[in-house]
Amino acid sequence: MLVQILNLTWKELLQLARDRFLVLFLILAPTLQLVLLANNTARGIVDLPAAVLDLDQSALSRDLVLALDNSEEMQVRFFPPDRGHLLALLDAGDAQVGIVIPPGFSRAFFAGNDPAQIQALVDGSNVIVGANARQVIESVANQLLFRRLRHTPLPDMGGVEVRTSALFNPAFDFQWFGIPSMVAFITYQVALVVAATGFVREKELGTLEQLLITPLRRLELIIGKALPAILVGLFNFLLLLAVQRLGFGVPLRGDLGLLIAVAALFVVAIVGQGTLISVFTQTQQQAVLLVFLVAILEVTISGYLLPVESMPLVMRGLAQVSALQHFMAIMRAVALRGADLAMIQGHVLAIFIFALAAGGIAWRGFTRAL
Repeated sequence: MLVQILNLTWKELLQLARDRFLVLFLILAPTLQLVLLANNTARGIVDLPAAVLDLDQSALSRDLVLALDNSEEMQVRFFPPDRGHLLALLDAGDAQVGIVIPPGFSRAFFAGNDPAQIQALVDGSNVIVGANARQVIESVANQLLFRRLRHTPLPDMGGVEVRTSALFNPAFDFQWFGIPSMVAFITYQVALVVAATGFVREKELGTLEQLLITPLRRLELIIGKALPAILVGLFNFLLLLAVQRLGFGVPLRGDLGLLIAVAALFVVAIVGQGTLISVFTQTQQQAVLLVFLVAILEVTISGYLLPVESMPLVMRGLAQVSALQHFMAIMRAVALRGADLAMIQGHVLAIFIFALAAGGIAWRGFTRAL
């Protein structure tokens, strides 16, 4: 009995080894996943874009701003003149953390007794940022201040207290951050799989040649095969959006029509990417495995696991050409921040360029393959 089992096992391994694509996938996919996840998550939260409103304008407050900027976790990019401009930066997503140093901060600190207070306004649409912001600011502030006063300690010195306010997601509800991102990723997966297996199915069934001898022109053939994937992807998005709102209570503060229009553009872009995969694969199994491999890369650079600003330079560059990363950012911005087209136009333009590039390459590859 044991010999028979071992013989069958050996036969299956030999059969597996004959499929070079599958062997390559089994080696490459786990390795790539580990390397990407390790590189992205090992650094933790770094280089968060911050805006500082210094209303104290003392030597101590200026040193605090410099210390925050020199920390690994934050990068002070903006110095708004007033609270209104600070909130505008957070609304637009240009800054993820806003720090307000109130008048009398230095005086309150040197007076001792009670802690001197700083206000931190964090972008609650990204709970990963919000959860770390207070700890980072408080740690940097107290390290600086205790270092300054090491030789001249004050009795009953209270240190620094950071009062955190979460904008757009006051309760730091992870579902408000996670579910819009999941909706984007699931829509991406569905559209990519349907598009990637479209032409490959015709190849496997041997019906692609029959389609080519019909009166349909090549452009009409591509559009006819791509349109079902677009409709399925868009229907899937609308269904998930309804579940997000009605089932989980995630708000939709922006314009629904704008979000649907951008989602349609995103689905078109992903269908172009899926069609490109189908051109260069010969079986549905190969197409699905390649989709899985691409999805690993996409989710790693999407900003779901780690903010894009905290990624290594190479990964940050890849994220800028990822349609999924841009659509996830749009989902959170429109749903939670109530962003309008002007606030997300950079992300929309990136998806549009991706759609043109993916569609153009897919068309060129399809015509050459035929």
